[in-house]
Amino acid sequence: MRLYVIGPVSGREGDNREAFEEARKKLCAAGYEVEIPHDWIRPGVPWQEAMRASITQMLAVDNRRLPVYDGVAELPGVFGSKGARCERGICEQLGIPHRTVAEWCGGAGDGE
Repeated sequence: MRLYVIGPVSGREGDNREAFEEARKKLCAAGYEVEIPHDWIRPGVPWQEAMRASITQMLAVDNRRLPVYDGVAELPGVFGSKGARCERGICEQLGIPHRTVAEWCGGAGDGE
């Protein structure tokens, strides 16, 4: 199963890459294939460009038009992030499974 991670980036030290990498590590240990926005988006790009790239990747399809990702994993702070709220809303509207990292890993939710 392949997951894409969303969460706060803007205004965070190092674009919050450390938190995304930690989430990837936990999810991989739980048996998932994982990608994060930092794999696709150059540091320092304008917010709108970064969001377009992240949403495009999150919604990517293969050559059979099937989703590349089976779901989306959310970092803590999703509700405090304009971009992550947008991505989460897209998941809700399109029926894309989305859960916290802890929930994907089989633990209790983190309240977000």
